[in-house]
Amino acid sequence: MVQHAADAAAEPAPVKALTAQREPPAWLIPAGLLFWGLHTGLWWLAAPLALLAALPAWRGRRFELATTERRRVADLCSLLIMLAGAWLLLNQARLGVALILLIQWLPGLLFPLLAVQLFSRRPGVELSVLFLSLRAGRNGHRPGGELLADLRWPYLLLCVLSASMIQPQTPWFLPTLVPLAAGALWPWLPALPRRTPLATGLLVLTLALAMPLAAGIRWGHAEAERAVLAWMEHWLGAGLDPYRATTAIGEVGRLKGSTRILLRVYPDLPQAGPLLLRTAGYDRYVNGTWFTTGSLFQPVPDQRGRRPLLPDTAQAAANDNGMRVVMLLRRAEGLLPVPQGTTSVSGLEGLELHRNGYGTLRYRSGGGRPLLNYHAYVAPRPARAGFETAPGDADLRVIGPDAPAIKALADNLGLARLPPAEAIKTLQHYFTRNFRYTLDLPPTPPDTGPLTGFLTVSRSGHCEYFATAGALVLRAAGIPARYVRGWSVQEFSPLEHAWIGRDSDAHAWLEAFVDGRWQTFDPTPPEWSVLEADQRPWTQQIGDFLAWLRLSFSGAAEEDRHDRQWLLLPLVALVLLLAWRIARRIRRGGGEGVTPPAQRQARAPTVFAELERAAARLGHGRRDGETLLEWARRLHGEGVGAAPALTDAVTLHYRRRFDPAGIEPAAERRLHWLLDDCQRRWR
Repeated sequence: MVQHAADAAAEPAPVKALTAQREPPAWLIPAGLLFWGLHTGLWWLAAPLALLAALPAWRGRRFELATTERRRVADLCSLLIMLAGAWLLLNQARLGVALILLIQWLPGLLFPLLAVQLFSRRPGVELSVLFLSLRAGRNGHRPGGELLADLRWPYLLLCVLSASMIQPQTPWFLPTLVPLAAGALWPWLPALPRRTPLATGLLVLTLALAMPLAAGIRWGHAEAERAVLAWMEHWLGAGLDPYRATTAIGEVGRLKGSTRILLRVYPDLPQAGPLLLRTAGYDRYVNGTWFTTGSLFQPVPDQRGRRPLLPDTAQAAANDNGMRVVMLLRRAEGLLPVPQGTTSVSGLEGLELHRNGYGTLRYRSGGGRPLLNYHAYVAPRPARAGFETAPGDADLRVIGPDAPAIKALADNLGLARLPPAEAIKTLQHYFTRNFRYTLDLPPTPPDTGPLTGFLTVSRSGHCEYFATAGALVLRAAGIPARYVRGWSVQEFSPLEHAWIGRDSDAHAWLEAFVDGRWQTFDPTPPEWSVLEADQRPWTQQIGDFLAWLRLSFSGAAEEDRHDRQWLLLPLVALVLLLAWRIARRIRRGGGEGVTPPAQRQARAPTVFAELERAAARLGHGRRDGETLLEWARRLHGEGVGAAPALTDAVTLHYRRRFDPAGIEPAAERRLHWLLDDCQRRWR
């Protein structure tokens, strides 16, 4: 019984593998790393990591870390991910962008854990290394923790996923993905069919067609987009913009449910009142929807960092006063908020910018930018009349089922008999005294237009109703007017030293042509901003502070955009610490790596040391990781003459070492005689 106990203590239990035993080609993991680096721009990190991943198969170097060290590597990788996530959260103004970048970084952050397997003699990493819940004691495992997980296949999938998080800007994505996918599928294919000339030919044909196919897809997408835009402009009106050429009553109201900060404005001169930043102007109203007609978007070229919006003669009348705007991007294309009378814009390097005759600016970025940081320059008020678009017939048109109610209100107020400036004041006073602002709109009676119900029944609504009704009532009085959408920035933040605009500050107003120029007129009762501010939760201040903290660490709100890459130093320090720990363990193992505890115990100096050296000279040496009993049984199976004596000697040695009572003197003498006998046979 003592002998069986000794054998059990000396022989390590077999370890079950959790994943299927399919070996990926040796080049697949390095290729996956290069694929990841090529399409994420992290090639400077992917190249050395790919070289390290290729070393085990190329040079045959292997080492073993103790269970404690393997767990320490896994814990350090977890710490790297948490620190990288915290850095990205503080450095990126948008949470979604931070998450995307963190996923893109994961192959680099998890590579140390993969290296533990690549440089190991084991086919995987224990689950107890990966999961804290499966650890027990210093080196023990809870049930299931001893199972091995092959990290190579999940890591390859992670490389592809990380490289695909942002739409690739080159046609090389598909051509490089095809051989990577072929290499991943190769071990899983049947042995015979995958080696047939047909399979090889299909693989070669796929690789040959990958580049033209990728280029064709990109070209077809661009041509389809141009064709759709051209068709819409031809059939639905010149200059129709699918992103903001139309706006229906209610769109601005839906934005007011969010208090997220969208804009930060830094005026060049002190401001005493609200800032109106316009995004689009509209001239035709039909059944609850405003349209932009008759004005195509034209590109605005970049001239030494400035985007001039006016002819040279008008530009000369402009000055350099204005405001800097930091805007959170929702998507790569949209409309640029600027104040009325903007003459030029700077800080939009690398972006496409287009402008129509109503002063609407449309941008298109290359993707991946979380913020826009630009400066809008405004002309003095007397200089604006020379370059603003003159009114047309559409700016006086009132049609649709709401026209009778609109004309009736204009006649009742006598607006047509008043000078335009007096008519605007009269209409403003009428709205303020007889209407109230609300986001909870009552239902419109059947067969009643939205404006008719607003003017005659409910007498309540939000800015879109006031602006639409005001523009059309002024038109009915003979005053040209247009509907404008944008942002009313009224909140100053002492913490940020900036005016901040939220989603809830989305606003609509109108522009009326008075005294030979377009003038801004906001018919919405002025208390609307106070009513909305009272509805904000008390936790809003905490959210504002966190948003300011992320923006401050990112440096995006700074005009010179200071580089914040020094915040990555903690990550670099941790990586260097991890590499130093591994190198130290390797040196401690004599250059061939660290020996596991079972091997250290088996290789400890014993009475068999000289016998092992003698056997090694004859080719019967003990293998790495092989216990004394396994060595003796292997030699017995190979028919070595000294194997029976060696087996008896090992059995006596185990009894002497593990039996608390030890062995009797006769057994001790027999052990030495057996060792001497083996030594004589192997001389």
